[in-house]
Amino acid sequence: MADKTNKKEKQPLKRILGNNLYMLRFAAKYTPSYIFWMIVEGVIWGMIHSFTSVIFVKMLFDRLGMGNGNGFGHTAAVIAMMAAFSLATYLFHVWYWSWYNPAIRQKLHLKMQEALFERARSLDLACYDNPTFYNDFVWAINESDGRVVGIMEDIGKLINRLVSTVTITGVLLTIDVTIVVAILLMVVVMSGLRLWRQKIVFRQKQEKMLHERKSSYIKRVFSLPDYSKEIRLSHAADLLTDEFEQSIDRQREIVVRYGKKQLGASTIEYTLHDLLCSAGIKILLVYKLFTGAILLGDFAAGVNAIWKLFWQVNSLMQFLMKFPEHSLYADKFRTFMEYEPKVTGGEKTVPPVEEITFENVSFAYDSAETESLKDVDLTIRKGEKIAIVGYNGAGKSTLIKLLLHLYDPTNGRITLNGTDIREYKMDEYRNKIGAVFQDYQIFAATVAENVVADEYRDEMRETVERALKQSTFGDRLASLKNGIGTQLTREFSDSGVNLSGGEAQKVAIARVFAGDCELVVMDEPSSALDPMAEYELNQTILSYTSDKTVIFISHRLSTTRMADRIYMFDSGRLIEHGSHDELMQADGKYAEMFRMQAEKYNWISI
Repeated sequence: MADKTNKKEKQPLKRILGNNLYMLRFAAKYTPSYIFWMIVEGVIWGMIHSFTSVIFVKMLFDRLGMGNGNGFGHTAAVIAMMAAFSLATYLFHVWYWSWYNPAIRQKLHLKMQEALFERARSLDLACYDNPTFYNDFVWAINESDGRVVGIMEDIGKLINRLVSTVTITGVLLTIDVTIVVAILLMVVVMSGLRLWRQKIVFRQKQEKMLHERKSSYIKRVFSLPDYSKEIRLSHAADLLTDEFEQSIDRQREIVVRYGKKQLGASTIEYTLHDLLCSAGIKILLVYKLFTGAILLGDFAAGVNAIWKLFWQVNSLMQFLMKFPEHSLYADKFRTFMEYEPKVTGGEKTVPPVEEITFENVSFAYDSAETESLKDVDLTIRKGEKIAIVGYNGAGKSTLIKLLLHLYDPTNGRITLNGTDIREYKMDEYRNKIGAVFQDYQIFAATVAENVVADEYRDEMRETVERALKQSTFGDRLASLKNGIGTQLTREFSDSGVNLSGGEAQKVAIARVFAGDCELVVMDEPSSALDPMAEYELNQTILSYTSDKTVIFISHRLSTTRMADRIYMFDSGRLIEHGSHDELMQADGKYAEMFRMQAEKYNWISI
């Protein structure tokens, strides 16, 4: 996976334009009226900046200098025109920024987030193992629509600066060409200084990012209830506080170091502006007025136009220089949106599951030095109850990730009914499998929505309640005042219910029972339960899945006697397989592991 964030900051013009246009396409697709009104707003504000401060001022002072009987009437007419123009533009300003712009930005936010969520669903799991890609992913989710809005509004500001600059330049050219040339030269010099300062700011942000993530993580740890007990019962708080202090100290050091550079650039920039440009040009205008080269209206307009044109052209250059910055961040978004998943499916329709086979399968994670699975051969047949066992780190969960086609094998292949699973439609294939992982998640939603993992409808009630009963959650459900409509977690509701670990696992298991799947995978499904409750749950699961293929993954062996076949893994290798009795008779690794745990299962006849 290419790491685009480590590229050099200098970008070719084509790349800058391409990245900004790429972002704008989302606005054009989802909110085309936004682009239209952004252009209108830019033109109107360009007229405001030039007409009110330069053209109307010139007209007003020219009328005052007429010195005839019509002077008052002409002057009053100019003032009336200024008032009418200001009122009209003010009303447009209020409508655009107070009503239209906030509403259209919310629409753009919604549409872009939906596109991002859909894209996130297609990411390979390996992307989460790549810190750089993951950082860009988080940035895209949190800030990409804001970046589109930033590009849009900067274009609007470019338009109004351009309109204003052209108008004011036309006025100044009628007064003195030298003034215009001097201002433009000064703007070029200061723009170079500002570009240097902008690069300093970008480097500072990049260098601070890791330390900001660390301090943000520590703040979350102290605020989330998940960590509250450990924080109070250990010395973790002291460790984290020290880490937080170091992180903030590092950020402060970075700010100070880059701040010195910014101070130098800013000092040079504003010295040139105040001493050489503003004061020098005003002296030139005063000289021309006293020598009769210009009229009072020209002088008044010129004084206003000096700083106005300088500000407008300087601002125009500033906004132009923002687009390389936009491009740098747009690269992160494009990395995410243009990423092509490496784990893909084919076009074949998935048949009923008769047999799944691992043929000489090996697998290594991108960042790992050793393989998590090595030369695995095994077959799972329809209706079988399979136990995959081994100590932590044996490769059991990795095996299931490959089975679910979340990763592709590094070597070998996995087949369904003799056909490589990569040839089947991916979503269709995954829908054949219901899985509960040891790191299951409960959502801040109702019990029913957690079970169906989708939008709940009334006709689903019987399915949801039956699934909860099958997962042995029935007694707890009966105690909930709102039944399956009970809100889980207190994230958004003070009346929400926080389940215990074992209860939450049962809700997660109910998702499998509520789905129409042929193969059920239980990856450490009862790790939060005591051995007796674990045994009873496993018995219940087996009774309700008699017509399905079931795979139990565990390093605890209360389930294995119920399995048709047991596969024992150690350090990524399949070292033993057979029934419980066969493996106990072989007296190998499985038998050793079972005897060590037997005292926990003394209600089971060994």
